[in-house]
Amino acid sequence: MSQSPTNNSDELRIFGLISFVAILVGCAIAIFDAKLWLDSPDTYSNAITYTMGAFTLQGMGYFIYKMLAQDGMDQKAMLSNMQRNMSRQMSEQQMRFAQAQMTMEIKKQEMAFAQQMDALEQDPEVKEYIDLMGMSDEEEDTPSHKAQKKTPLKLGNDGSKRNSDGTYAKNKG
Repeated sequence: MSQSPTNNSDELRIFGLISFVAILVGCAIAIFDAKLWLDSPDTYSNAITYTMGAFTLQGMGYFIYKMLAQDGMDQKAMLSNMQRNMSRQMSEQQMRFAQAQMTMEIKKQEMAFAQQMDALEQDPEVKEYIDLMGMSDEEEDTPSHKAQKKTPLKLGNDGSKRNSDGTYAKNKG
């Protein structure tokens, strides 16, 4: 299983925090063992004193980290986001430009085709060829009468009568 990059970065942050706390605890034990700072015969007083000292050191370490490292990381993240947005906008703009270019090319080809067709229709040799081949615009087989719109079509159902609008007629009887 592969882990996502955010999972790895979270694990690295936790590992860094655990390492930092371990270093501070080691420093507190070394200071206590060397009797360099507030050595009291009472164990409870020593525990409270060194807890406050460790908390103070951790607070100062966190503040220094935020002041120095976090600001730079935030700026890098902001620049990265800006670059990503700019590259996305550039690709969208290039896509729109390519689409507009293709549209113009299609219109240009349509116009050229229409001009070629007009030129062919105006050419007397082409007209003569069409007449000889019998490919005129008007077909001779097309019916010349108008359609009857008022009478319904009979499609094999002679049992029931229909009105001219297609609905069934009422039975008389």
